[in-house]
Amino acid sequence: MDFQKVLDKVAPQVLSVAVINLDNIAYNYHKVEDVLAKGAIASAVVKGNSYGFGAVPISKRLYKEGCRNFFVATIDEGIEIRNTLPDENVKIFVLSGVFENTEDILLKYKLVPVLNNWIQADLWVKKSKTLNKKLDVAVHVDTGMSRNGFLEEDEHHSLSDILNNLNLLFVMSHLACADDVSSEMNKKQLERFKVALKKFGNPVSCLSATNGIFLGKDYQFDMVRPGKAIYGFCIREDMIGVVKPVMDIFSRIVQVNHLKKGDTIGYGSTFIAPRNMTSITIGIGYSDGFMRKFSGFGCGFLGGKRLPMVGRISMDYITLDASEVDEKYLKLGNWVALTHSPDYTVEKWALELGTIPHEITCRLGSRVEKIYIGNDDL
Repeated sequence: MDFQKVLDKVAPQVLSVAVINLDNIAYNYHKVEDVLAKGAIASAVVKGNSYGFGAVPISKRLYKEGCRNFFVATIDEGIEIRNTLPDENVKIFVLSGVFENTEDILLKYKLVPVLNNWIQADLWVKKSKTLNKKLDVAVHVDTGMSRNGFLEEDEHHSLSDILNNLNLLFVMSHLACADDVSSEMNKKQLERFKVALKKFGNPVSCLSATNGIFLGKDYQFDMVRPGKAIYGFCIREDMIGVVKPVMDIFSRIVQVNHLKKGDTIGYGSTFIAPRNMTSITIGIGYSDGFMRKFSGFGCGFLGGKRLPMVGRISMDYITLDASEVDEKYLKLGNWVALTHSPDYTVEKWALELGTIPHEITCRLGSRVEKIYIGNDDL
């Protein structure tokens, strides 16, 4: 991929960009479809502004690729997707469910709440009875995550009300340890989910997000909820190479410094130059999502060289050791790559930082301009 042609079109005042490949989004979505058991369908998780990638362009492209079921975390996220995809065949599921005084908002924007407890069930059943209409709904049962979802006692409380008064589209749960193929918790949750499904009359079912999908066909049921896979993240070794990276991040040089041995860099003077060296400052920092605790980890790429990060990350800047870089590349305004697909992806950077890739992408601030390639028809 020749990123330079893309970067040359960026406005000169923009200091940092994230280049997002929508063709790879499409590729990854279809790769998930390829591994599904016959009859199972793939939805798309677009919560958290599509993991920081941009919910509107991502949803548009996935819709173009045939996706008709989308998961969001909040009602406001759902409204954004509905305004983007007005097609009534598109189902948008709100994972946080329904709360008092939100019933009419959900109905106005044709959003489907995922009920997590009997309190939410009572609210939605009451609205259904008031309208004398069976409203669409999904139900989340807790099988061991202990986060959201009906507990066993809640199921007994609300089961008949849900089945008699609502249009149950599916029952779902969420795996706690699917990133570990050897975890016994996966099997325990699978069996608990099957028990819960029987109570609901064996409805359409949806258990797995990305990691669960790749545990095998037993975990796929009728619908799956890929998130990470769509965005090019494959945390487990058995998933490496299945999907393509989607995002690359770049920032401009805003300062070049020629340091002497013993000079210090950044707040707290935490880095002391071990020799005469050249450093560059790039225009991205913790205000843009790169947390201060990442200081001293990660790197940049310029002129075919890898540049270690030195000193503390500040609000607006990161400093890199550019001693090995040819001077011709060290010009103000030149772009430094913080990732370099396919060799050094957001995912590989995240591993070096001791975090997960979507913690990086979800944190990207508004000053990091998103540029979409492969979106000519959007």
